[in-house]
Amino acid sequence: MKINDKTLLLSKKSEWLVISIFWLIYTFFDYTGNGLIRSVQGKTFFHLPDLFSITMYFVQIFTIFIIYTIVAPKFLKKINWKTIAISLILSFATFIFIRYVIEQVLTDILFDKINYFEGTPLSFYIYDNLHYGTFIVFSSLFIWMAVHLIKTLQKTNSIEKEKKEAEIKFLKAQINPHFLFNTLNNIYSLVSINSDQSLKAIENLSAIMRFTTYETHKESIEIEQEINYIKQYLALEQIRFGEKFFVKTAFDIQNYNTLIPPYILSPLVENAIKHGSVRESENPIVIDLNTTKDFLEISVKNKINQHQKDQEKGIGLMNLKQRLNHYFENQYQFEIQNDYITFTIYLKFPLNAEN
Repeated sequence: MKINDKTLLLSKKSEWLVISIFWLIYTFFDYTGNGLIRSVQGKTFFHLPDLFSITMYFVQIFTIFIIYTIVAPKFLKKINWKTIAISLILSFATFIFIRYVIEQVLTDILFDKINYFEGTPLSFYIYDNLHYGTFIVFSSLFIWMAVHLIKTLQKTNSIEKEKKEAEIKFLKAQINPHFLFNTLNNIYSLVSINSDQSLKAIENLSAIMRFTTYETHKESIEIEQEINYIKQYLALEQIRFGEKFFVKTAFDIQNYNTLIPPYILSPLVENAIKHGSVRESENPIVIDLNTTKDFLEISVKNKINQHQKDQEKGIGLMNLKQRLNHYFENQYQFEIQNDYITFTIYLKFPLNAEN
């Protein structure tokens, strides 16, 4: 999956800005510290740096650059004791080599000066530079690991977000075929008997398909739109079943303009109609929907139709559960009670949440 680098918080420019700020802060405190030492010794706080104080700053800059661009990216992408040891050895070697080239070779050529006397033992030179290089080496490696960790977390979050978006698009794509399997059977039944209600059924289906085509692809819709969809759906089923269609609805909505994820309530109703018994006046399907300022609650209760067998039973509810996880994570209640006679679904989720 391709990640757009422009979406990352830390661009290359930002990385180098962080490094530059770090080096400037270090230089400031280094100069200030030396100035305080001179003040204690009775000397002036401000002074022009000598040659090897200036060259040390260049050594540090080049060391940071090489560690950050070559050593750390090469060996610390997988952090373990081996890669840490190799990175430290190479980083210190880099500092020592750069300092030798600048202060023992270049300054000798340009200014006829060297920092370490001729004949300085190699062991002492390495030991002394381990001391001077410790802060810069560890700081450079730490900054790279911190930036690398931030970028890794950002990429992980970006991948997870794209994965969720892909999943939700897939789940929404499953909604329309699932719905069509139900409604087209209804239309077929009406047309086959030349019912005058077939035109009304087609009108209802048209309204429903407008909803599933244009609204379900949005991130959020008004509650009123979802309720209108449910009413159209029930009207279509009423035409199909005629007088022997018993459904009780109770809608108590505080604000019909409140936004909710699309197609989040309808699957409960569709499931009840598809798998429940709708022809018994003493056991009607009961749909109870209400909202408060902060929450929406819906319960759908139906008597189970023992004569209807459907191999695709539960597809709508499984999709709904996955979508609820996507939209609300663990901030919702989704309960199913099934005693093999009555099937009840209860759903509660927060309103005005960031969907």
